[in-house]
Amino acid sequence: METSTFDTQKRRITYQLFINAPNDRLVTTNVRFWKDSGIAVDLTSAGMRVEMGSLSTLFGGGVSFDIPEGLDLGEPVANKTEYHLFDDQKSIQDSVFTEHIDYVMFFKDSVRGLQPGAPVEFRGIRLGTVGKVPFFIPGLKQRLNDDYRIPVEVRVEPQRLINQLGGDPNIRAHIDDLINRGLRGSLKTGNLVTGALYIDLDFYPKAPPRGKIQEFNGYPIIPTISGGLAQIQQRLMDALDKINNLPINPLLEQATSTLAQSEKTMQHVQTTLDNLNKITSSQSMQQLPADMQTTLRELNRSMQGFQPGSAAYNKMVADMQRLDQVLRELQPVLKTLNDKSNALVFEAKDKKDPQPKGAK
Repeated sequence: METSTFDTQKRRITYQLFINAPNDRLVTTNVRFWKDSGIAVDLTSAGMRVEMGSLSTLFGGGVSFDIPEGLDLGEPVANKTEYHLFDDQKSIQDSVFTEHIDYVMFFKDSVRGLQPGAPVEFRGIRLGTVGKVPFFIPGLKQRLNDDYRIPVEVRVEPQRLINQLGGDPNIRAHIDDLINRGLRGSLKTGNLVTGALYIDLDFYPKAPPRGKIQEFNGYPIIPTISGGLAQIQQRLMDALDKINNLPINPLLEQATSTLAQSEKTMQHVQTTLDNLNKITSSQSMQQLPADMQTTLRELNRSMQGFQPGSAAYNKMVADMQRLDQVLRELQPVLKTLNDKSNALVFEAKDKKDPQPKGAK
């Protein structure tokens, strides 16, 4: 850096740089310059970004230059060509997108954490950049009420969509069509540590159709919905409303009655257990096993008396034999009574022996 001058009328500083040969051939029409202050730390919705230059720039500062990603090398430039000096390396990449279409979005949620320069994304693909937060137009009066919505200026950058859409489409007409198909914007948390927000665009099929695109002081409006924490709060409120509408009192009365019946049942069970404990712990119950053992021994001795070879067994066998003999002797009498029931009263006639007959 050779010299630096301050223009009081334009309120800007001009630096004159000299680049030694052969490095001067690196300076082309697509080169961008930025201030290299040594260490730069930036906390955004994308996270923390740290840039560090060389040791000399760490103490004395300096200027660096490079070609942004996506641009070709460009053509050589003449001596004393003027360039814009950007604040940091990140700014040179954003400088590629020089064209933009301005929109306004009205948010009912808090915009705390939404900063100018925050990304505008569609399902993770960056489409543009947040411009002014909040976006107030001089002379336009607004009143604060319970339905107050904060205007935010966003810039849709067509050059970011060329790779996705191909060619050079009519971005304004394309976005208008997307809005009629349910495209809505919402605030999303990009970094939980810093609380930084970004704008997310996505389709919501339940969103009512808009028809003609509305405008705010000449700026087309992209409709918005509540998102992030606001959606969670709304769902909690809906859940609480459903709980409040439940028949809690009848349920509590039924539960109280059930508990009372359960308590009575437990008291009856406890009384039964107490009585059972008294029975099992009584002296007569304690003697019951000994009495049962004595009875079993006596039954065993009785059964031993009826074993084969014992006197009782032999007597029983003899009695059975005599009973069998009596039954055999009664069989003729029973047969006679069966043939003639009055045989016990009238004497039966003797039957003559049958005479054989001669053959004819």
